[in-house]
Amino acid sequence: MTSLSNVLRTPAAQYVRMSTEHQRYSLENQVAAISEYAEARGFAVVQTYSDAGKSGLSLKGRDGLKNLLADVVTGQHAYSAILVLDVSRWGRFQDTDQSAHYEFLCRDAGVDVRYCGEPFENDGSMVSTIVKNLKRVMASEYSRELSAKVQRAQKQQARLGFKQGGNNIPYGLRRLLVTKDRVPRFLLGPGEHKGLSSDRVIFAPGPPEEIAIVRRIFRMFVYRQRSMSSIAAELNKAGILSTEGQPWSLRRVRTVLTSELMLGYYVYNRTTHTMMSPTRPNPPDQWIRTRVMEPLVSASLFAKAQRPRGYERAYPLSKSVMIKSLRWLLRQKKTLSWDIIDACPYTPCAKSYHQHFGDLRAAYAIVGFTCRWKRPRRPGFSDLELLDGIRRIQTSFGHVTAALINADPDLPLWGVFIRRFGSMTNAYGLAGFPITKSEACSSARKRAGRALRVSVQ
Repeated sequence: MTSLSNVLRTPAAQYVRMSTEHQRYSLENQVAAISEYAEARGFAVVQTYSDAGKSGLSLKGRDGLKNLLADVVTGQHAYSAILVLDVSRWGRFQDTDQSAHYEFLCRDAGVDVRYCGEPFENDGSMVSTIVKNLKRVMASEYSRELSAKVQRAQKQQARLGFKQGGNNIPYGLRRLLVTKDRVPRFLLGPGEHKGLSSDRVIFAPGPPEEIAIVRRIFRMFVYRQRSMSSIAAELNKAGILSTEGQPWSLRRVRTVLTSELMLGYYVYNRTTHTMMSPTRPNPPDQWIRTRVMEPLVSASLFAKAQRPRGYERAYPLSKSVMIKSLRWLLRQKKTLSWDIIDACPYTPCAKSYHQHFGDLRAAYAIVGFTCRWKRPRRPGFSDLELLDGIRRIQTSFGHVTAALINADPDLPLWGVFIRRFGSMTNAYGLAGFPITKSEACSSARKRAGRALRVSVQ
């Protein structure tokens, strides 16, 4: 007969995260290990937060951890401990202070973080603090080493002529799936990917009619002195579609004119984007250039199209002419933007306005158009700075809205908050504001009451 235990267990939540690195870290294995720990230590798991297939390098995209932090900070939780398999599941943040910050938020709210698979107790002792920080450094170092290995492998494959990453290619080309011995299998369509890790993808010339269009674009640009915008307009007028059946645009024409694939060369490692860091350009001596197929256009024709500012010289770019065409475009469209200017057949490209006037908004001001968007004033805001900014707005106005965030000169646009925290609701929760409907209604009633008392006074 099964006996019932009368031992009162401590309620706890469990957080599990799995990337794609190893089966040892599958969600099921983590849950099983945490259950054993909870059974032995007197915890009862009452809630689960999970992030499946998410990298631990940043908080971005990890809705499970975001919801956990929001519940803990706002007090909307019924547990007093969080159980995690090990330090690396909490995160492989490259800044170990970020991992410590999130753990501090939980501890400051009265919720302990326990690492079930680590050989130390997270009790705040000197030994546990030293070992825990060492584990955080080891977790971040593992990610750096893995990233370096992946980069080396990708560069080696690029030197062999195999395409690395993405499925967007210039017009006139196709992606051909081959075996590791370069035996052709079949052409990949838009959005299709290889199914076997041993297969490879190489570039191949497209159908003859597309190659003829590519050569026509080069001839119009080089010999007829046509601008890229007018070339796109002419192709669209003739009913010729670009890649994936999309209409032509200035950027699509520029891609055809500048891609070295038209000469048969695959160029890799132009930029670096590792460990979720911002993309940065690499110097030309680090580029990997490999011959992968026969050229679609002659080298001399391609070189003529690459002459300095060649793509901007369709007509004299005097400021008076540029302003006149921009003013006429504003009368037609009633608004202006980068894309609208690029799509116009009789104006220079938006980049030309940016170069001649220093900023698009300077050109807008001359023609009498007020641009209502703005760029973030400063990149690199930390999570704490963003949340402090929300709290500051709340203190000043009694509430927080997207308009108030956008109007604050010391904060980025509200879209930055959405990209960082997943939604404004999550950001409000992490800042300690009401996020449920009942709490929001109660807060709104309080604001209305304060406004009424102020008006009466």
